[in-house]
Amino acid sequence: MSSSLKIKLSLIFVYLTVALFYHKHYFPTYTGTIYHYENMPFFIVAMSFRVILSATLYNLSLYLYIRKTPHLYYALAQLSALFFLMNLDSLFIAPFDEMFGLKSLMLFDISQIFMLFFSILFLEAFFRHYQIEKLDRLIKLILVLSVVDLFLTLIFSHAVITKFIPIFIPIWLVLSEALRLTKKIDVAFKLVIMGWSMVLSVVIVEYIGFVEITGISFPFFHIAVALESVILSLAIAYKFKLLEDNRKLQQTLLLQQSRLASMGEMISIIAHQWRQPLNFLSFGLMNIKKELKESKRGLGIVEQLNLELQYMSSTIEDFRNFYNPSKMKTQFDIYDACKQAQSILNSSLELHEITLKIDKKENFTLYGNQNEFVQVILNIINNAKDALVSRKVKEPQIEIVIDKSTIIITDNAGGIERKYLSKIFEPYFSTKEDSDGIGLYLVKMIVEKELGGEICVETYGECTRFIVLF
Repeated sequence: MSSSLKIKLSLIFVYLTVALFYHKHYFPTYTGTIYHYENMPFFIVAMSFRVILSATLYNLSLYLYIRKTPHLYYALAQLSALFFLMNLDSLFIAPFDEMFGLKSLMLFDISQIFMLFFSILFLEAFFRHYQIEKLDRLIKLILVLSVVDLFLTLIFSHAVITKFIPIFIPIWLVLSEALRLTKKIDVAFKLVIMGWSMVLSVVIVEYIGFVEITGISFPFFHIAVALESVILSLAIAYKFKLLEDNRKLQQTLLLQQSRLASMGEMISIIAHQWRQPLNFLSFGLMNIKKELKESKRGLGIVEQLNLELQYMSSTIEDFRNFYNPSKMKTQFDIYDACKQAQSILNSSLELHEITLKIDKKENFTLYGNQNEFVQVILNIINNAKDALVSRKVKEPQIEIVIDKSTIIITDNAGGIERKYLSKIFEPYFSTKEDSDGIGLYLVKMIVEKELGGEICVETYGECTRFIVLF
């Protein structure tokens, strides 16, 4: 248990000790209507009820459609909150005391317990996607205590545990621990914290006797719960949109990996079919070389043909190695890997008369999967090639500079518009009509997650420069 959690639990224990000392104050007898809402407060309460009910139906409908439990738990939490507010208004606020007629302290306590129970279930389901395992024991403890308190309420006609520890305390405890333990806080997480913080702030202010001290009677709590309903509904929708986008992206990446594996099998078959004819040609050239002992010109042609055969053999080997789906990590040479990428793309670049230059200022080695690194280089060069071809650049050039732990890939295709620079590595983003937009996203994932490096892009003049730093 962390020191932070120990301090929080100690504070709660101190609060519980004080509450037990003044236990008679926590079991008051019902005295009837205390406040009366005029037209404006009445209208605000009515609108708040509509918003809460709408959020309940919205999340319940989403659950029935997509079967995601956070929607169900939040719908039930909102329904419990609505029932709690109706009980609260029936007990203490006119004209709702006559409209609802729910003058039962037992129902009032039960609605609070259900509100706590389903709120904690919602938070557990929501935070599960952030992989906060350390919250599990705390959440299970709160859920067990809620169930125990529900049975105590049914036995004694009033709550016991939530009388001494108001429901905002365990909710605050879970939220504060989640905020402390979460490594990456996204927009959805911030919305959940913001929505609950607003409600808890209003509850705490009213709990300490704000109305009695100031004499101001206004439905602040109703407004806070209504706004929280909207904010958290947006948070849930946004979070599961991100999860759905990520699921689609993973499917796309799996499809691409499957294609690579299939191409690897095809290349292996082609390599096998080519190997025998290439060996036969090589053997034939050896015999021809023996017959041309005195012909320098003939021997030169034979040597040239031998080099071409070796190039064909090494090219097919490069293709086969690249499309091999193996995830084995080794220490590989960066310059050799870049040359492998060049040999794979050589014919395509020559077709469009594009010059690719590799400048080895200071070479280095890297530990990782060489095929994945080659895939990074291929993706960047292919993008540059497409830009050079589509823009019909005169004297098209691509340059790879290897310098210590940095690789710089530059092209003269006219640069990238500055408004796109911040989006260039986002999934599904592309300025090309026939692109799926995952190429550079895949590049970023491989560089950062698989190879432990960093990648950025910059544009200046007519040039675009990708910088890969290890």
